[in-house]
Amino acid sequence: MTPAHTGILLAGGRSSRMGTTKALLELDGEALLTHVARALRPHCDDLILSVATAEYAPPDFVASLSMALSAAGATPVTVVRDREAHQGPVGGLATALAAARGEWAFVTGCDSPFLAPDLVEGLLAHAQAGRALDVVLPVRDGRPEPLLAAYRTATMSRHFQAQLAAGGGSPTRDLDAVRVARIDEETLRTLDPAGRSFVNVNDREDYQRAQARLAERTP
Repeated sequence: MTPAHTGILLAGGRSSRMGTTKALLELDGEALLTHVARALRPHCDDLILSVATAEYAPPDFVASLSMALSAAGATPVTVVRDREAHQGPVGGLATALAAARGEWAFVTGCDSPFLAPDLVEGLLAHAQAGRALDVVLPVRDGRPEPLLAAYRTATMSRHFQAQLAAGGGSPTRDLDAVRVARIDEETLRTLDPAGRSFVNVNDREDYQRAQARLAERTP
């Protein structure tokens, strides 16, 4: 049976601000990637791990990422590589969405360790209910969150491929060309009251704050 939902984890970034691979940083004894994958598992039938080209993501590194994913449970995992280097998130989105088996995909980076399963479930439910949608896009503080969103796989894989052919850019650059449901903060608070899902670990200070948040058990 074809799965309804695929979870996509983007791990193709160079982590230049962190200075080391973010996905494998430990938080509470587990890799960040493990935390993110565990939040996806209850609501995604399979997972896709999107990584860089072999030059920037050699096989031993990808094996380490796969081990971190396996620690989150037995959900089937497919690894896909960027077709070309330095294409940013749009390159990863184009390749991963093309490989997705589900009608819809929930996309996230590997650096959101507090991702709430209720947010994943809520955005995918909104996607399934809106038959005339291509993207379900959270908006916080007036800013869209394209790397924590749900995408109709067939439509959006073509969309991002076309964007790459036109020069790439931000994932939000050409979204006026597709059907988007923008999810406001009031709705997001019903799914994730404290907004923990939107906590990213981009640099050492973020990592220290995440560790402190975990130690204090604060929302």
